[in-house]
Amino acid sequence: MAGFNPREVNAERSLEKSSKELRTLKKVIEKYKDDPKGKKKMLKQMQKYWRSPLAEVRSLDYKPKGPNWTPPKDLEANLEAMAEYVDPRKECDETEINNSSLTPDQEQELRAKLSKTNKTDD
Repeated sequence: MAGFNPREVNAERSLEKSSKELRTLKKVIEKYKDDPKGKKKMLKQMQKYWRSPLAEVRSLDYKPKGPNWTPPKDLEANLEAMAEYVDPRKECDETEINNSSLTPDQEQELRAKLSKTNKTDD
C-alpha cells in the first residue's frame, strides 16, 4: 500500500496491524479450541473486520511510536518464552550432510531414478 508517509512509519504500521491480527487470531483459536463451528464463525467475523473500511480508517489514525514503543504485556510474555526456546535440531556442518551411507553405485542409481520423469505424471 503506497502512501505519503515515510517508509519507516508504513513498516511500523504494518507490523502493528499484523501483530494485532495475530494476537486476536490466537485468542480466537484458544477460546474455540473444541468448537469448530464457533471458531469458523469467529474467524469469518475477524476477517470481515480486518478487511473492512472501518479497519482502514482506524489504521489512518495510527501514530508511530518510534523508540518509545513497548510491546504489550502478552507479547512480552511470548517473547520471553521464545527467548528460552531451544532449537531441537542440532546444528550440522556441511561435512555431516555430505557423508552418506550410500555406495557410489547406489548413489548413481538414485540420481538416475530422480532425474527420470514419469510419463504418467504428465
